[in-house]
Amino acid sequence: MAWLWKRLSGWQQDQVEAAAKTELARLEGLLTLPGGAPRLLADRLTDRLAETGGEAMVTGPYGWLIRRGLAQRHSCTDQRCNDGTRLDTGSECENCGTVVHIRRARRAKTAAQLDRELPGLSDEERRRVVEERLREQAAREAEVSAARREEAHVQQARRDEARAAGQKRAERERAAAAAADAVRQAQACEDCGQQQAAGLCEACGYRRRTEALIVEAGMVAATWSADLADQDAVAAVAADVRAALEREVAAMHARYLSATDQAAQNEDPTGFAAALAYGALQTVEEALPEFRRSALNRLGRTEEADAEARGAYKTEQNRRWFQHNPNGADAVAAATKAADRARERTARHLLAVRLEVLRELAAAQPRKNPDAPWSSRLPEIAARPLDGIASGAVFA
Repeated sequence: MAWLWKRLSGWQQDQVEAAAKTELARLEGLLTLPGGAPRLLADRLTDRLAETGGEAMVTGPYGWLIRRGLAQRHSCTDQRCNDGTRLDTGSECENCGTVVHIRRARRAKTAAQLDRELPGLSDEERRRVVEERLREQAAREAEVSAARREEAHVQQARRDEARAAGQKRAERERAAAAAADAVRQAQACEDCGQQQAAGLCEACGYRRRTEALIVEAGMVAATWSADLADQDAVAAVAADVRAALEREVAAMHARYLSATDQAAQNEDPTGFAAALAYGALQTVEEALPEFRRSALNRLGRTEEADAEARGAYKTEQNRRWFQHNPNGADAVAAATKAADRARERTARHLLAVRLEVLRELAAAQPRKNPDAPWSSRLPEIAARPLDGIASGAVFA
């Protein structure tokens, strides 16, 4: 092998060295245990030289090394196969045996078909025709395989094109979304006029949620304490609920103001206002479940709930496993439990239905005296001192 290497030019030696390194890396990827690639490649070169007849029979060292000495010869489709031997195990390639079996079966089938079509052929003519038909069949299969590969390439190109188009479309959408978000972020708060507030500043967002919860609490209280057909009665209940919640919010504001020094308030007035608004939201959120529990308790004592409870009690008491002793402890306990579930279920249904009625009435009734926007109320609020009495102004 050293004699062949000396016959190569400097450029050819570089190319052969690069090809050998590439083949070594590929072999390492096929082997189970690392470190065996150099031995395999050396054995391959030795075997190929023996097939050729020795170094003296190699007339073109560069071409022989690149195209024959270093190249792996696949006898089948298995990438680990080299001349019918498994590179990873050194044993005979099982896939090659399958290929040989298929080729033999194909030859036998072609020969049998030829015997049926032309039974009088001589042995030599028969072999010639069989070989010709096998070559034609192999050529057709090669054409089909080439067509399939071409179709696969076309499909892959289409997928790549669609993927690239999708990426470009996604980039355009992201750019458009970023531009729209930048425009939105630059908008002033529509309630208080604060600049760069994305249309609604943090404090006003809390105030809106607080206002919605106050309205919801008023409706929940009205479901059991007011005639839903009497709008004045509903409005009076809502006003009482609002006044009660605003008192709680004002007390919370007073506690917060007393715990915060004036310097901290003046250092970040925007953040301080947001903190007060968030405190108001938390206060109302904590109060709303109590309004719902109270409503369910009152609605659970209505005639409808009583009727459902009595019906559930009787139904459970009359079940066949209690018929022998309908007034026994087990029967009474089960019937009481069923009645309680029916009462709770009816109360929740009544609450949902009555809230829906109140929401529809509120949506259909136009606001006669809308509140002044925050932008017009800010000068008045800014002029007020930040003490316990004026703290309710931040919640409003």
